[in-house]
Amino acid sequence: MHKSPLFIFVLTILAVFAMACSDGDSSVDAGEDGIADAGEDAGEDAEEDAGEDAGEDAGEDAGEDAGEDAGEDAGGDEGPEVSPIVFNEVLIDGACGEDANGDGSIDAVEDEFIELINMSNATLDLSGWTLVDRDWGEYLPRHTFAAGTSLASGAAIVVFGGGEPPEDEARAQYLISNAADPGTFYGLDLDANGDTIQLLDADGLEVASYGYGDGGDEDAVSDESNTRAPDLSGDFTPHSQASGDPEIIFSPGKQIDGSAF
Repeated sequence: MHKSPLFIFVLTILAVFAMACSDGDSSVDAGEDGIADAGEDAGEDAEEDAGEDAGEDAGEDAGEDAGEDAGEDAGGDEGPEVSPIVFNEVLIDGACGEDANGDGSIDAVEDEFIELINMSNATLDLSGWTLVDRDWGEYLPRHTFAAGTSLASGAAIVVFGGGEPPEDEARAQYLISNAADPGTFYGLDLDANGDTIQLLDADGLEVASYGYGDGGDEDAVSDESNTRAPDLSGDFTPHSQASGDPEIIFSPGKQIDGSAF
C-alpha cells in the first residue's frame, strides 16, 4: 500500500509526541524521586543535628549541674573542727631544780607534768579519756581519766608524773599519772630528746596533741616548762621568757602570771 507524504508526516509527529510524553513521565518520576530523596536526606540530617544538639545541651546541662552540686557540696563542708581542749603547758624535765608538784621532793619523773585547758563553752566529761605517748614506734597509755572526771569551761587539769599532787583549786585540778603498762618507765615518760603526746577521747579518737624535739614541731625545752604565751592561744615559749622572770620556770594549774584561769 502506498503511504502518502502526509500520512508519513502524521506518523512522525505522533512518534515524536509519544517519545516526548515518555521522557516527560521519566522526568516527573525522576523529579519526584529526587524530591523524595532530598526530603529524606534533609529529614535525616535534621534528626542527626537535633540529636547532636540535644546531646551537647544535655552534656552542658549535666556539667553545669555537676559543677553546681560540687560547689554546693564544697561550700557546705565545714572547716576543721577546733579542739575543745589544748595542751597549755608541759614540763618534760622534772629534774629542773624545783619541786613542780609541791610534795617536798624534786624528782625527774614525778615532777614532769602536762597541763590541759578546756577551751569550749561547756563542761567536758573526761571519763575514759587517755593521755598516750609514743614509745618504740607505738602509742602507750600514760594516764586514763577516771569515771566521773569533768573539766569546767576555761578551767585547767594538770597530770603529774608521780608523787603527791597539790590540793585542787576552784579553777584547777591536780592528778597523778596512773600509767601501769608493764616494762615501760613509770610516770608520763616524757623523753628529753623528743616525744609525741596525744589526748584521746573515750572512743580512742584524738582530741589534741603535743609534739616536741624529734617528735614534733615544738622545742624540747629543759630546766623549765614550755608554755603558751599568752595562755590558751599563744605560741609555746620557755616559761621564764613568757613570765619575764628567770626565777619563774613553771606555773602548773595557773596562768603565766600566777593568777587562776
